[in-house]
Amino acid sequence: MLNISTAPVDKFTFVRPRILVGTLLQDVKAIQNSILRFGLLSPIVVRAHKGRLIVVDGRKRLAAIRRLRFAGQLPRSLVNIPYIELKDFRAIKTATPALMSNRDLYTTVTHAFWEGNSEAQIADDLYLSRHCVRQILTLSHLSPRLRTLFFERVINFEQARNYAVEPRHVLQNSVFDALGPFAKADDICETLENIMQNGLHIVSQTPAPISRIAA
Repeated sequence: MLNISTAPVDKFTFVRPRILVGTLLQDVKAIQNSILRFGLLSPIVVRAHKGRLIVVDGRKRLAAIRRLRFAGQLPRSLVNIPYIELKDFRAIKTATPALMSNRDLYTTVTHAFWEGNSEAQIADDLYLSRHCVRQILTLSHLSPRLRTLFFERVINFEQARNYAVEPRHVLQNSVFDALGPFAKADDICETLENIMQNGLHIVSQTPAPISRIAA
């Protein structure tokens, strides 16, 4: 589970501040627009030192937040900024934004796509990678049952993505019943491949009790 804390913007600092000009300024302005539309999607990563929070990852996001505050446009939700200390850095290596629910992320991306926005435009608006947007869109192939489990964080993004490779909902559900909610993504992929290649039948074991995966 991510250990996300919050602090006011003045608590954060940079080791080497940079002047916002050229491409850097354009990037920061793009993040400002994204924050205004969708909020801050991922916490800033910091290292605590002598009562200050030194930014390790998220310099542009923090610069955008400072500019929004100066312009009087900072959302009330960002009066205190979410952050993670460097000691938790391994835990933040997630495929999707840590501050957005699975349901909101899926809904935001798919609705934008249905409205005619390209993957590149969605990625720019949400300040995500195009690869991430593409992977989120594949989750439309999930069975209604597994999509609900993804929204409720019973299965994580990597698991959901592997189930979505198989277009048959009945087979997705059968593999889930056989492997349970704690199956490794590689095991899901391997099981589906074996079924498709060899025509194997799934024999469901007693399902493991379903519990939420730590967000």
